[in-house]
Amino acid sequence: MTKKKMIQNTLVVLAAAFVLTGCGSMRFATTLKPDPEMKEQQIADGVKFSIVHFDVAQDKQSDVGNDIKAIKVPDLQAHASGVYPRLFGKDFVDLPVSLDVRCKGSSSNLFFLGLGVIPFPSCDECDCNVHTRAWGENGYVINETESIVLTECMWGTIYTPLGILPIPGKSDLRDTLFFPFYDSPAAFIDNKKRLTMDSLTEAVARSIRWADPAKLKAAYESRKARIRQVDINGRTFWFFLGFGCSKSKDQRDVASLFLYLEYPTWSAKPVDRVLVARLEDGNWRPVTGYLRSIKELTAAGVLLVDGKPAKVVIKKIAEPPLEDFIELPQKSTVGNIRWSNRILVEIKNSTLPRLMRERNPEHLIGLVTRIEKAVLELNEQAQMADSQVQQMVVEGSGADTTQANELSVLCRQRIAIFKPILSALKQAAAARGL
Repeated sequence: MTKKKMIQNTLVVLAAAFVLTGCGSMRFATTLKPDPEMKEQQIADGVKFSIVHFDVAQDKQSDVGNDIKAIKVPDLQAHASGVYPRLFGKDFVDLPVSLDVRCKGSSSNLFFLGLGVIPFPSCDECDCNVHTRAWGENGYVINETESIVLTECMWGTIYTPLGILPIPGKSDLRDTLFFPFYDSPAAFIDNKKRLTMDSLTEAVARSIRWADPAKLKAAYESRKARIRQVDINGRTFWFFLGFGCSKSKDQRDVASLFLYLEYPTWSAKPVDRVLVARLEDGNWRPVTGYLRSIKELTAAGVLLVDGKPAKVVIKKIAEPPLEDFIELPQKSTVGNIRWSNRILVEIKNSTLPRLMRERNPEHLIGLVTRIEKAVLELNEQAQMADSQVQQMVVEGSGADTTQANELSVLCRQRIAIFKPILSALKQAAAARGL
């Protein structure tokens, strides 16, 4: 080998050695961590909490903010139960809490100032407000906000080993990177997620500690009383009377019955859900809901205690009332309309004759008016469904037109069922002088 060749090979080896020395250091820190002395603390006797809602928003995209958004509710709830086992549980009777996290991100990137030789830090910081809410009988029993600042920094070098030096600054987690350092080590990612969930858990725990234990206990007992076992037509079900917000997240204005085949869990889907009460002009008004999952027509209602929905009443309906099946609920599915159409047929054959005999002409004309308005809406809905199908066909996108076709058919089917009912009601009203 010539001397020139040896020098070239040596230079190549030295250059490779410099490149392979590329390395980096990273750290992660949070301003909020669980208190070990609070691990066995219980706020109110027998009361636990379950995280059921978790929403994250940030004013600018950042890696730390994206890490928070990636956390799933079941993972956070399970983690919280491990950190504070006497504060967080997984039973359906546990008080549900909602988390709204709002973050402001900032970042600095000085990496390239070092030209790959001298390490300069790059940092990503998120300043987050964690708003925790939980409902009680008369409003929120928890409505507090805690702050968290999460910081992730790294530096590195490509041509020297200086990047392996620990990056300065406060740290709860550190790790080392080696070239090419595009991705963080898996262990660092897992531990960072754990620390982030630690911070979120502590934020919720602190908000709970601010609450009035007596109000928490009352809210817990109320929720417990609204979970009951019931026998319907020889079958055993579990139901839950729950409250929700239809207009504003700060105003519970609807009460619904959730029906389950077994004792409810947070992950279980109800076999039926019906509205049983609505808040109108500051007062609760009972609403009759019909359980589609029961073969025989069964109605669910609620009794008011001290002006509030309290006791669920479930009964079999021999003659379904026409008044409850004229208008379709908003956002009715194809399945809902099909079921309602079948009930209308029963009404035509069983309820209508008695209705015509017993109700006064004014009431009958009122029903006629409601049905005619419903027919107008059904015609419009059917035409819109037809137009949607035609547009899909013209565009040739291969979109499935089955649902739109079914909607058109069911709307026209409903109109056809209404026609003899309308005719009978008008004849009955005319026979009585109207």
